Amino acid sequence: MAQIEIGRGKSARRGYGLDEVSIVPSRRTRDADDVVTSWQLDAFTFDVPLVTVGGPSIDGALNVIDAEGYWSGGEFDATSLTAAINELNDAGDVSAVAVRPQRAEQLIAALGRTEPDLLMIRGRVVSAEHVSKDREPLNLKKTVRQLEVPVVAGACSSFRAALHLMRTGAAGVIVASDPHSEGVGVPLATAIADVRAARMQHLDETGVYVQVIATVPVRTGGDVAKAVVCGADAVLVQSAPEDSTVIADLRRTMATCGYESVKELQAAELVVIA
Repeated sequence: MAQIEIGRGKSARRGYGLDEVSIVPSRRTRDADDVVTSWQLDAFTFDVPLVTVGGPSIDGALNVIDAEGYWSGGEFDATSLTAAINELNDAGDVSAVAVRPQRAEQLIAALGRTEPDLLMIRGRVVSAEHVSKDREPLNLKKTVRQLEVPVVAGACSSFRAALHLMRTGAAGVIVASDPHSEGVGVPLATAIADVRAARMQHLDETGVYVQVIATVPVRTGGDVAKAVVCGADAVLVQSAPEDSTVIADLRRTMATCGYESVKELQAAELVVIA
């Protein structure tokens, strides 16, 4: 991408948010009933490309238990958390748990022999190399590789940070900009596209495809569709209207643009809205 000089000796790239891009229809359209919205993370297939953490569940989505809701008095309520995981397992649903990086090892210890199907190590910003003078930071590479369950890690918003997360062995990475760090962040369309490029380099290096999950304030299915075209495999829903409306909108968008699957939609063309 072309660099823009912003002053003597300093240049920058132009970044784009999802509201600044639009999907270009292909040469064909198709019936919305023929559209397939499923996606796959490791061995698990979900009917819709949506992820929730600790909020209301969405039918067909990856619905993740937020372990922070079981944290009290400096420790996890292992009994209640284990019961919640077992309830999902007994129902035949995918059991997934999200935890902050600072508490990942405590969660693993608290669960003991109880293993969820998926673990999400999630923070405002998560890197493969955290430096601290006061405490021993989480060794993400060691943690990911010692677990027998797939791990999703993030958030990140740059090519380099995403590539390093992928090299830990993570099955998926989360894309988001940190809204709490003043002056720091990458517009979401650009961030997803950069992480997509990291995924392609990692795929070339290892033959392993890492899922990209973008954190998006969803208003309509069009927001989901644009995130997918930028490179996401699924969207972590920050806020959303009724999920059936979102999926219906997504199906119409895919049908209008002629794409049968979410994977095919990633190949769509984008234009920048002036």
